Amino acid sequence: MKKAPFYQNWEVGDFRELLYEITERYAVNTAFLWREGPDEDSVMTKSYTEFAEDVKNLATYLCALGLEGKTIAVTGKNSYLWMVSYLAIGCGVGTILPLDRDLRSDELLDLMTDACCAAVLYTADMEEKLSEIKNQGINFLPLVCADTYFARGAELRAEGSTIYDAHKVNPDEPGVLLYTSGTMGVAKGVLLSQHNICADIENVCHRVKIVEEDRVLSHLPLHHTYECTTSLAILYSGGSIAFNDNLRRLPKDFNLFQPSILITVPAILEFMTRFVRRGYAEARGGKLLLGIQKTASGVAGTTLKLLSEKAAQKNKRKIFSTVDHFFGGRLRAILVGAAALSPEIFKSFEAFGYSVYCGYGLTETAPISLMHDDSYRCADDTGFPVFGVEARIDEPDENGVGELCLRGPNVMLGYYKNPDATAEVLRDGWFHTGDLACQKKNGAYKITGRMKSMIVSPNGKKIFPEELEAYLMRYPVISECMVYAEEKNGVPQICAAVYPDKAEVAALIGENEVDSASMEKLRIVLYDLVREVNQSLPPYKHIRRLVIRKNEFLKTTTKKIRRSDPENTDAPSESVAP
Repeated sequence: MKKAPFYQNWEVGDFRELLYEITERYAVNTAFLWREGPDEDSVMTKSYTEFAEDVKNLATYLCALGLEGKTIAVTGKNSYLWMVSYLAIGCGVGTILPLDRDLRSDELLDLMTDACCAAVLYTADMEEKLSEIKNQGINFLPLVCADTYFARGAELRAEGSTIYDAHKVNPDEPGVLLYTSGTMGVAKGVLLSQHNICADIENVCHRVKIVEEDRVLSHLPLHHTYECTTSLAILYSGGSIAFNDNLRRLPKDFNLFQPSILITVPAILEFMTRFVRRGYAEARGGKLLLGIQKTASGVAGTTLKLLSEKAAQKNKRKIFSTVDHFFGGRLRAILVGAAALSPEIFKSFEAFGYSVYCGYGLTETAPISLMHDDSYRCADDTGFPVFGVEARIDEPDENGVGELCLRGPNVMLGYYKNPDATAEVLRDGWFHTGDLACQKKNGAYKITGRMKSMIVSPNGKKIFPEELEAYLMRYPVISECMVYAEEKNGVPQICAAVYPDKAEVAALIGENEVDSASMEKLRIVLYDLVREVNQSLPPYKHIRRLVIRKNEFLKTTTKKIRRSDPENTDAPSESVAP
């Protein structure tokens, strides 16, 4: 089912065109906001015109250092200077190499060496880590000196330098090199062109309306394509980006910056759901109030939606005024990606009055390929291909489940220095995602699991760990979980490792300290929980072993559990057999 565009957008082929157009269209609008200085509420802002000047000045300075045509890395906390660096490299210098700030110093050096990186721009928080690998033939450029770089670039331009203006961007050549391993396997370098990313921005905005009054609170790591591309989509639409550089400050930043759009991942919404639920539980009569509000929200959704969905959502937010206040009072939409969102959480935030858009994509697809839009949202799927993208299911089984394949202008050029891996996934013009999916009767796509994590029973039945994890995560006592297979007498045995929610455990068993007696109580609670899950599933899907973890799982920067990391299965734990 091919969907037509709702909104007519302007065409953009590369980052230089993007920067030029947004400066012309939104010149004096606020583009960026962030905290600065000892005053918690002291906010700095930059307009689109100021942003463009900083980009041009930094690009001119970098080219004057002899870096034109080179690969340049940018790493560190989300910040205005990070975004200036990214677009300065892309608009006027060379290839962008965004790096995960959480990598070890030796890992950063390995990636920069592999990419033949000539320089790295980095925020102040990276100073100590990068000091361990300096003098490696790489030009280290701390962004604490950004004002000096801007001033020197401005001087050069005033003296007649045309380095920036003369620089040519080929939108179809490699523009961004991203190293990614996702949740499985060894890191690969994904080569995206600027056209890949710009096409994705333009096509998403054909069916999801973003306006100049919108503001997003950036809290996911900018080196990740999901956060970076959606941030560029906000700029494309004339909105503003506020930066959160510490997740512990999210509640304060919601009230300070008052975002209208939240771009996030399921783990963050799961945390917020627990926070809201706990607040109602601790308040006198809170559980009763929550039930009444949910009923009222459902009535508002049914009656007012006949007139206007916008009016219905607004009325729901009034009903849940306490929740709305927590998010700053202006939030209207939540865009969720990087992993599957549970239907329960989807429905909760829709009941609160927020339009929830789930999406699917990979770094290799720049990244958004499937997404809900302004005509369709549903709790148990990820919508339709974005405008301009085609999707199909390869070799579907009797249930219609097969590998999801994608084709469109957002699909990567290939893997860096790895033609064999490229040929494996790019075949006959289609990108083979490695993810399993099916189509619903209405044509919407539902992701069912990852091919590499799928478990096959002795009788050939397919078991998707993500399905079992979704069942387990319905229980508040479980904070995190991972389902996987262990060999027992040559037969795969389904295991579930869970990390309990400490506050919920304390409420259930009435104890804060974990000793042998309280652990036994916890085992009984979790045993009953797993038994409930098993009763709702056919025998071949039953969880046969439960592992109670003492520590959180190791995760990616987008909060996905690293399935292939041995520490996630070998960590200290208590084991029980349901």
